[in-house]
Formats: sequence, C-alpha cells, structure tokens
Amino acid sequence: MTTRTLLAAALAAAAFSPMVGAQAQSLIGSQVTAAAYCCTAPIEADRVTNSLTATVGPGIEFLPGSFTSTTGPAIAPVTIDIGGSTLQISYTTGGATAPGGFNGFAFSFSGAPAITGATVDATSTYNPAVTFNRNTVFVNEAGLTLPQNARVLVNIAAVPEPGAYALMVGGLGLLGLMARRRRR
Repeated sequence: MTTRTLLAAALAAAAFSPMVGAQAQSLIGSQVTAAAYCCTAPIEADRVTNSLTATVGPGIEFLPGSFTSTTGPAIAPVTIDIGGSTLQISYTTGGATAPGGFNGFAFSFSGAPAITGATVDATSTYNPAVTFNRNTVFVNEAGLTLPQNARVLVNIAAVPEPGAYALMVGGLGLLGLMARRRRR
C-alpha cells in the first residue's frame, strides 16, 4: 500500500467515524428524575408520588416499591428501566387508570443530549400517549385499562452534540481536499 492510500483510508475513517457516534447518542450516564402525576397535568400540584432521581446505566433504575403515594390510593407496583435510547415501564398487575388530562409519568433528563423524538414501540402491550420536549418525556396513561404484566417500551431519539457534526464536516472537507489534489 502506498502512503497516499493509507492517508486516504485514514481520512475516510476520520470523516465517517463521527457519523457513527452521531447516530448513537445515548441517555447512558445522564440523570433522570421521575414522578407520577394525576389527573390534569404533569405539574407539582398534581404530583401523586415521591420524585426520584437515578443515573441511567445498566440495570433497572426504579424497582417496584420505589414510588410511594403522596395522596390517595397506593400506586401499582411498577418497574422502570431506561436504556441508551429506550424507556420501559412494566406493571405486574393490571387494572384501569384514572381518566383525566394527564395520568402517568414524567421523566426529566439532565446531562443528556436533547430529545428529538419519543414513540411507543410496536412490541408494547398497551398504548399510552407519549409526548416530549427538549429534556423530558411524558407517558400519559389516563383512562387506559392495563392488562396483567403490562409493558410499554418508548423509543427515544436524541440529537447529536454539535461537536459530532463539526468532526463529520471536517472529515468530509479533508476527503474533498484529497480528491481535489488527486485530480490535479
């Protein structure tokens, strides 16, 4: 292999490696704060459980019994597991949820890339309304009947950091420069 071939291969790797990282932005290592709300909106006046914070990583972030009721009836046993790009809520018992404007969970992330999408995965056993903003995902279960062993998987998309785009553009620029020099 010539030096030119090796240089071109190195430039190609530099140009496209940020693209892989850009697609793999992750919630791992971020802090998540979660609480349940009922019955009009995810606001402090409607918070019905304690608010908990955990670091997203391997393992389950919130085990059954983690959330305790601050008012009214006890909250159903729930397990919440957050991955690099997913959020899974699982109930061991089924039942009906209270109707209203909002009855569910809010998950606020800090130290994570901006959230650009949140959708319910087709493998879920129930279908709550899912919305999001830059750093929070809302899972609204108002008025739903949950089957026993109910599980919802929410796929979360996050925007790559600006540095990933800068590296990608720089690498592509170097590839263009090499191609231009080769034509001469």
